[in-house]
Amino acid sequence: MALCDTECMAPRSTALIFDLDGTLTDSKPGILGCLRKVIDAHGLNFEGPLDKFVGPPVGEWTKELLPGGSDQERAALAQDYRACYGREGWSNNAVYPGVREMLAELRAAGLALFVCTSKHEQFAVRIIEAFELAPYFVAVYGDRLEYENHDKAGLLARILTERAIDRSHAWMIGDRSFDIEAAHDNRLRCLAAGWGYGSASEWAEADAVAPTPQDVYALVARGLAVTPEPR
Repeated sequence: MALCDTECMAPRSTALIFDLDGTLTDSKPGILGCLRKVIDAHGLNFEGPLDKFVGPPVGEWTKELLPGGSDQERAALAQDYRACYGREGWSNNAVYPGVREMLAELRAAGLALFVCTSKHEQFAVRIIEAFELAPYFVAVYGDRLEYENHDKAGLLARILTERAIDRSHAWMIGDRSFDIEAAHDNRLRCLAAGWGYGSASEWAEADAVAPTPQDVYALVARGLAVTPEPR
C-alpha cells in the first residue's frame, strides 16, 4: 500500500526495506496476548514460551500448534487470532526508542524507505499510521489472503519487482532469521536489528548487525560503498 504522495516518490538511488515487528515496533505484548487467548479458547495443550511465534506468518505457527489438525481447524485458529489482534492486539504496541530519529535521519539523507512484514497488510498500515510513521515510508507491504505465496521471501521479491529496486543499492533490515533468509534468497544484503527479538545466532547470518537504531545509518552508508557479491 502506498503511503507517500508524488513529492515523496522523488527518485532515490538507495532503498531500505524494514521489517515491522521487533524492528520498528515492540509488538510482542499484543501478539502473545492474543496467541494465549486463542490457544486457551481452542483448548490446545501447548506448554513453553510463545516468543518463537513472533515473526513468522500465521500459517506457519498454526501448523505447529495444530500438528494433526485439518486445514479448516488451522484456518479457524488463524481467523480467531486475527480477530483478537484486530480488536486489541495491534494497539498493545510501542515504537522502539530511537526509531523515529533513525527514520528521520535516513529520509533526510535521501533514502527511500519501505516496510515488508508477514503481518496482514491492513494491520501493518494501521500500526504505521497510528504511530505517525507513515510520512517516512514510500509504501508498506504486508501479507494478503489473495497471495498464493505467504512467505517473506516472496513478499520481498514482490517489493523489489514492483518498485524496480536496485539490489546493489538496497538493504533489508530485520531482527529475525526469516528476514535474513528472505533477503539472501533475493540476493539482497541484510542488516540485523540487534535491538529486536532475534538471537545472536540468527544475527550471525546477516551481513552486518546494528546494535541500536542509532547505528543503522553509518552501517548502511559504509556497506553501500562496497559492491556486494551475488548470493
